Amino acid sequence: MNKNILILGLCFLLVSCGDSQEWVVTGLSLHEGNTFQMSVPSNWSVITQDSQILPSPKTSQIELAVSSEELKYGFSNNLLILSQKLDKKVSSTDFSILNNVWSTREYVEYLKLESKSIDFLDSDTSNIYIFEAKYNIQTPKFKYLQVGKVCKDTGYLVTIALSTDIKDTSKYEEMIKTFQSK
Repeated sequence: MNKNILILGLCFLLVSCGDSQEWVVTGLSLHEGNTFQMSVPSNWSVITQDSQILPSPKTSQIELAVSSEELKYGFSNNLLILSQKLDKKVSSTDFSILNNVWSTREYVEYLKLESKSIDFLDSDTSNIYIFEAKYNIQTPKFKYLQVGKVCKDTGYLVTIALSTDIKDTSKYEEMIKTFQSK
């Protein structure tokens, strides 16, 4: 009995030690932006502005874009974080609701699959929207997870785009929960 407890303790210690930036157990790495941090899949690559595949937002700034190396149907799962300065104080939940209203108007063939409350690791709460849509009329339909998060006077829109083949989005929801301001 004591031997089993010792072995479990050593396993925990081995998993806990090492590079603090790498979350070996979950396969996530901590990405630190200038004003936020979030854990993202360690095997996803950062997409740079000069890649010419990123959108050109009119009223926001791209903070982070990462994508999976795995291509399926010419598409790779990806994460995009946009930020914008807010004129007035608003909750993360309200920011998320407002952005979802915008999404229903801007995406093509928008179909809401689910909306629910999400609790971030920093104890803030927001709404997450899971929907299928086309980004524009030329693109195929994708599954999106989208949530708004407010940090001080900045609103962040976190969007994950996935293949519609993915039915269980729980691991992506857990990843979103790691977003927090510095």
